[in-house]
Amino acid sequence: MNRALTARERDTLNALLARDFPGAAELRAQAASARVVGTCTCGCPTVDLAVDESAPRSVATRAEAEVAGQAAGVILFVHEGLLSLLEYWEVAEQRATQFPDPALLRF
Repeated sequence: MNRALTARERDTLNALLARDFPGAAELRAQAASARVVGTCTCGCPTVDLAVDESAPRSVATRAEAEVAGQAAGVILFVHEGLLSLLEYWEVAEQRATQFPDPALLRF
């Protein structure tokens, strides 16, 4: 698999990176080249990411947010300074199939 991020995936990624934290500028630069290279097998919206490896590396290890009014959230993982995984988690019987509206994210 090697595809562009969907609009919702891109919006979620951008929302997580919109805040200032150590290494955020480097991750924002990497996000421009981010591509989906894998998906979770359970059917949730979690995606594996790949970016241009020549991009500046970040000191951040992750960014995360909760979804307002739900027992759910998103976590952006960084491996060796590069974006690697955009994960959706929830405590619910039914699994979501796409990321939540970024307006619902609470940091």
